[in-house]
Formats: sequence, structure tokens, C-alpha cells
Amino acid sequence: MTDSTTQNQDMDAAKVAPGLYTVVKDSMGIRVLNILYKPGDSSAMHSHPDVVLYVIDGGKGEFTGKDGSKHVIDLKPGMTMIRGAETHSVKNVGTTTMKAILVEVNRPNTAAATPDPKMDAAKVAPTLYKVMADSMNIRVLMATYKPGASSPMHTHPDNVIYVVEGTKAEFTAKDGTKHTMDMDNGMTAIMPGGTHSVKNVGNKTTKVLVIEINRPQK
Repeated sequence: MTDSTTQNQDMDAAKVAPGLYTVVKDSMGIRVLNILYKPGDSSAMHSHPDVVLYVIDGGKGEFTGKDGSKHVIDLKPGMTMIRGAETHSVKNVGTTTMKAILVEVNRPNTAAATPDPKMDAAKVAPTLYKVMADSMNIRVLMATYKPGASSPMHTHPDNVIYVVEGTKAEFTAKDGTKHTMDMDNGMTAIMPGGTHSVKNVGNKTTKVLVIEINRPQK
């Protein structure tokens, strides 16, 4: 295991296996990587801090620990996991290309200032925000908005968004200002905490993965 708050630079997956791990965003003590393993691809031993894994295209991954122990995980599309820091190598032992988003959290595992629970998106709009995973001061939500659907005002801590299915969305801030954003498929962003309401002003249903990082920056 590595220190969950510190990325081991000598064992950085993006440096050890740059063809398999690609950095998409990196700020605020949060890094987002695209993972792509074709059948038979394998990585050298590398380390991650605490992470969130979201599987886009599934397959069978064989994970080998520092002690040589091996285990195979059947990674299904949509699978979401929060895992502590670890060192391993990975091999695609299946017949399909594995694609995933990995969010590395280089922040201490202590709770940040708790947002007002009355403004929790999952409580304010439970039909729109489904909790996928919640541990280690990290929570993963799937936001699903049909055309015309809107949420009341709610708050997120610092977060990562990954657009699974895109549309056009209108965001309204606490002061009433509005801005519209084209949410394209695969769009990824690291966002500071804030309060807003959201409306789907497009013509198709959107699904957005929201990874809330309720930890203080170092």
C-alpha cells in the first residue's frame, strides 16, 4: 500500500504505462485518467492513491499485488468502485477491450467542512441523483435528467463530472445567474464545490457521473 494522500511518482501509472493510462484532468489534488486495455495488454507494477473506478466498457482484469497474489475481476459496464491506495499490475485476460475512468484523490482522508445536509442533491432530488457508492469521504452519484427535468437548488462539495450521455443543460447559481452548457458524451471536468440548480434544456435524456470529494485540499 502507498500513502493514500501521496502519489508515488516513481510508480505513477501514467508514467509507468502511458499507453494504458492517459491523464485527462489534474487539479485541486484530484487527477482523472482514461484507462484503455486491449485484450492481452498488461502494465508494469504501479501505484495509485485512493481512487474511484467507473467502468465504461467491460472485460476481465487480472490484478497482481506486490506479494505476487493474483485475482481476476469481471468488470461490467457501469460498475463503480471506491478503493484505497494500492500497488499492483493489471492484465486484460478477457477477449474485449476494457475502458474505464479512474479518479485519483491526492487528499487526506478526513472529512472537509460538511455541506448543509438539507442541500444534499440525493435528498433534494432523489429521483434525479442515485448514490452508486459512498465511503472514505468520497461519494459517487449518477445524475439522470430527462428532457425538461429540473432539480431544486442543491450543493456539491468539490467534484468530478463525467458525462455518460450528453445533452444541453442550464445551470442556475444562488444569485440567479444562469448559464447553458453543451454536455457532450465523455466530457470530463474537475469542479470546485458550489450551489446550483440544473435543468435539462436539451431534447434527450442525460446521464452524468458526479464524484463528490468531501476531503480538504492539502
